Amino acid sequence: MLELALTYAIPRRDVKPIAQALLAHFGDVASVLSGGSAELKRVKGISDTSVALLKLIAHLKGVECTAQEDPTPPPDPVREESVPTPRHEETAPSEVPPAVAETPATKSDNPVQPKLQVSNGYSFDAAQNAQLLTYIVERPTVRKFARRDMMEGTGLSEGQTESLASIGAAIGLVTPRTTVLTPYGKLVAHHDLFLDSPLTLEFCHFLGAGNPRNLIWFTIFNDLLGTEKPTDQAGWSAWLREKLAGQYTPRSLVKHVAHEVRFVLDAYSVKNFKKLNLLFETPDKTLALRRYTALQPQSLAAMIYRVGEQHEARLVSFHDLQAEPGSPGRVFGLDASSMRQMIEVLHQKGWIRYEVRHGLDQIRLVDGFDPLEFLAAGYENREPSTKSNAKPDKPGEERLLL
Repeated sequence: MLELALTYAIPRRDVKPIAQALLAHFGDVASVLSGGSAELKRVKGISDTSVALLKLIAHLKGVECTAQEDPTPPPDPVREESVPTPRHEETAPSEVPPAVAETPATKSDNPVQPKLQVSNGYSFDAAQNAQLLTYIVERPTVRKFARRDMMEGTGLSEGQTESLASIGAAIGLVTPRTTVLTPYGKLVAHHDLFLDSPLTLEFCHFLGAGNPRNLIWFTIFNDLLGTEKPTDQAGWSAWLREKLAGQYTPRSLVKHVAHEVRFVLDAYSVKNFKKLNLLFETPDKTLALRRYTALQPQSLAAMIYRVGEQHEARLVSFHDLQAEPGSPGRVFGLDASSMRQMIEVLHQKGWIRYEVRHGLDQIRLVDGFDPLEFLAAGYENREPSTKSNAKPDKPGEERLLL
């Protein structure tokens, strides 16, 4: 919050170190806001403009010069469809060797609001999804699609339309709330409307199972399948209800967890995602995650650059790609050896720089590449180009993935 506030007084500059210095000097946010002007300006980077902004915030919040209030708000009560961000198992950070002068950035601390219902009780239908994408493609000037208009234009029911829009947002094809196509959605609509290509399915799986906002989908692939003994569909639902107990009402957990578990199993056992062969049934009729080693080089490269976008960095640690929740290694069940072999292939192609000497274990992204370019190259069966070698973007063309 302090970092965000400082951006209004110190534009076009990384203010996180200044915010950290303020907290280190004063101890907490309340003490920063109540600090004297001279004391504030002792912190490097704080000018009269920054002091004026902090004093204005203190005035608006009614913070007295001697205030020592706790800036942490009380937790929200449990509601039917609103839940605090679930805690995930923390892993010990890898040690950074003394030789590392430049280290990969860590993930953003911005909280993600989980969504219990992604499918809204419906299964994923590729043909209906193609109907919806076609309807959206044919209306490129629309900035926000109304549900009723989409129902009339596609012939789908209200529930089907809501479900397809929600699932489409979960796998990165459309934007939440507006339902307009993302740049990735435009690429898929042009090259793989029915979501048949392994390239599409791999990347959509990464976006769907790797995003903590898709609560059940994410938890199944990043926690349940990786840490628990194989169990059946009923066991999945029971485990998830126990894990989420207290975050939702019992009624919501009984109803919606069962719906979402059925959606995931149907998607990976019957529908398009079955082609990835990620789930298999054990001899005792339980379900387990199969290690997926057939990742397309273009889709893996797009995932790595996507992680770099999320970290806002051009350096990504191997751990972030192989073991972190939401990482390619985690959602595809890859061990470290398999992941290293795949990354080495990308290194040999010149798409990344894999740095392992002198105690390093990190991936350096190549300037000019982005996730969308790797995916486009995969669909078009060509080598990816850096921005300096590619055709110039049209005015206003968005190159971000989502």
